[in-house]
Amino acid sequence: MKYYIILVLLFSCVGKNSHAQTPAEDLANKIAGKMQDSLSLTPLQKSQIYSTNMQLHSRKMDVRQQYSDSDLVRSKIQQIENTRDSLYHIILTNDQYILYHNKKTNLVNNN
Repeated sequence: MKYYIILVLLFSCVGKNSHAQTPAEDLANKIAGKMQDSLSLTPLQKSQIYSTNMQLHSRKMDVRQQYSDSDLVRSKIQQIENTRDSLYHIILTNDQYILYHNKKTNLVNNN
């Protein structure tokens, strides 16, 4: 009986850890959630914002792996970050985009 309880506890712990998110996923989810609340996004828009944030993260990680010069990495990452608004503009309605632009600092920063 003790072994059965231990096995149940062990499998329940393993199951919880299999759903853990990476910090990038957490951040993308947090940004999408804040934007959904502030801009009244549809579920599809929220999903698209999440995907866009994950793509931006992936591009930034590629830059970090590709270059060793920290100034060049910083410059390339800023170039990627500068594409965020145009990517969001495709997803958001005009009214949502205007509201996003006014609240951008609070929505995109990791606060």
